[in-house]
Amino acid sequence: MKTLKLVSLIALLFTFMAVVRCSDSKTTAPTPLGTLSGTVFYPNSAGTDVAAPGAFVTLLTGTSQVMQVVADNTGKFSIPNLAAGDYSLSASFYVLPTNTGGRLDGLNFATASDVTVTMGSTAITQDLTMVNKGQTGTVEAIDINYAWTGSAYANTGIWTYDGTHSPVVFEFPYRGNEADFNGAFAQLSKALISFDPANPAAGTIDVEVDMLSVNTRAAGGRDPVIQNGANEVGTPNNYQYNPLSVISVMGCISGTYGITADGTLPSVIVNDNGDRYAQFKVLAGGIAKYGDGYVAKGNLTWRGFTVATEMWFKVVPKWLDAPSTGNGTTNNRFYSGFEGKFLMDPYTKFNIRSGSINQAILRIQISVVCYKL
Repeated sequence: MKTLKLVSLIALLFTFMAVVRCSDSKTTAPTPLGTLSGTVFYPNSAGTDVAAPGAFVTLLTGTSQVMQVVADNTGKFSIPNLAAGDYSLSASFYVLPTNTGGRLDGLNFATASDVTVTMGSTAITQDLTMVNKGQTGTVEAIDINYAWTGSAYANTGIWTYDGTHSPVVFEFPYRGNEADFNGAFAQLSKALISFDPANPAAGTIDVEVDMLSVNTRAAGGRDPVIQNGANEVGTPNNYQYNPLSVISVMGCISGTYGITADGTLPSVIVNDNGDRYAQFKVLAGGIAKYGDGYVAKGNLTWRGFTVATEMWFKVVPKWLDAPSTGNGTTNNRFYSGFEGKFLMDPYTKFNIRSGSINQAILRIQISVVCYKL
């Protein structure tokens, strides 16, 4: 009897062990994971969709961010190991002009809306195309008519051009290699600007810059010295350049831009093509939305050459400089304007052979401040 009980106990033990081994061998199958990939595109200034290298791709589930990845140098992205379910996909692309800083440090492109993607166990390809949304916020139409009349500067537009606070800034690596060199032109001889955000294609930008108003903080060295002129500013013998000014010293920056004095008074300047003028001119039309700003397509004219140019810009929403307490002097008038940037290739496009620039690309920023009551 005892033997039978022992045999039964051993049999029961082996049965239990077999059941345990069987249970251990049956694990839950893993949930299939999928990969989501694609290419991000954005419209270039010609309106053609091209790859957006470095675009940010964001994946959401509901309102929660699952992941954000960066597209590679061909605009491609890949998001692996996604569980089955519905996701929202979007992209943004921050385009930097070559020079950065200030209000216009880049234009941002984005998808018009999120794209819904349903993941299963297989890989899915979903391309994303961004759009030009234009500038958001309240942007008013700007009309500026400012020009040299032959004896003075005059404003006749709806908005008054504020030349004192509207520098044209340039920068380039010195001798084409190092230590970004910068300066500004303090005076425009003409600013005819018409821009309406409701109809940007009808807008124009016609600007002429007085080259001898250059300021690199080295008068008599790099910069011209004004011997006398029609506008005496602040203190005696402190002259602001205008087309009637007499230049006693040209400064080496003039040679950098290929201009020299012709020996007449007032100091009309010439370039090595023999053209007698003191301005370079930006004439831009074909304005269109570009990212979250605008692009103006036109020409840059200088030294007898006319080169197609694109200027990116954003408009400053109108604001009121209202009287207030403790904030200094106020004007109680409305201000607006824009900041635009473009590139200039002096060596290849304008035949300027200056050792200071060599074959560097100039980065030029035009800032326009205007006001009205």
